[in-house]
Amino acid sequence: MLIEGILAAVPTPFYPDERVYFRKLEANVARYSRSLLSGLLLLGSTGEAVALGDAETRDVLRVAAEAAAPEKVLIAGVGRESVKGTVELAEAAAQYRHSRRVDCGISGTS
Repeated sequence: MLIEGILAAVPTPFYPDERVYFRKLEANVARYSRSLLSGLLLLGSTGEAVALGDAETRDVLRVAAEAAAPEKVLIAGVGRESVKGTVELAEAAAQYRHSRRVDCGISGTS
């Protein structure tokens, strides 16, 4: 896959009590999807991925995939501290790709 164009990093919105604000995420992804962007980067360093558990990460991927326009490329940050955790999240992202539009995953740990 050749990725071209401009992709935006999507921040993950939170309520003050640190729960993910899924309705706001859905609205933001839908709004970005109406722009001229080629795609979106989810759960990168701007997406606060390290603050999320695996179930929350999967929910963020699902909500974003459902809200994104089909022509937009979605790249998901799936890096975890273990290879096993990273592979499991990459497989979950691939599942959403088949059902909707998560095109690839990225992994990076410090």
